[in-house]
Amino acid sequence: MVVPDKPSTRGAALDDLWTRYCLEIASRRAFGWVVVGALAFVLQLALILVFAVSSALPLLLLLFSVLVLGFGLTRRQPFTSVMGDHTWVYVRVHWRAGLLVVRGPRPLVLDVSAGPLARGRINRHRRAWVVAPDRGGNTVVTFRGVPKLFPAKVVRR
Repeated sequence: MVVPDKPSTRGAALDDLWTRYCLEIASRRAFGWVVVGALAFVLQLALILVFAVSSALPLLLLLFSVLVLGFGLTRRQPFTSVMGDHTWVYVRVHWRAGLLVVRGPRPLVLDVSAGPLARGRINRHRRAWVVAPDRGGNTVVTFRGVPKLFPAKVVRR
């Protein structure tokens, strides 16, 4: 199966092949973090119970496992409720003062939680696909070639 490098503007966003691909990658990433956390927990138990290690290492492993498990379990954000049956809308974008300015049929200013690598790629391409915001101002943004769905919050309309 060939996965496109951008979403389609036809049909519901949840039925789009790109969206399903992004959700699958996010699910795999979260599962990987849960596995790493579980392994750290088992290792710290083995150090305490089997090898009777009394240093700070088991405590650090326990702290690491709790943080990683918490991170992995909270990274599964419910994009499906925000997307509903809306379609992806192609828009032109640019960054201004750390916020994503969307030019299009409905201009918006969004607060997007994107890292520096994604921001650089967005700056080069200056195009995105956005789902219409819900009543709370929550929306989802995606960019060509970046297989991730970015949660966003409308700051200004």
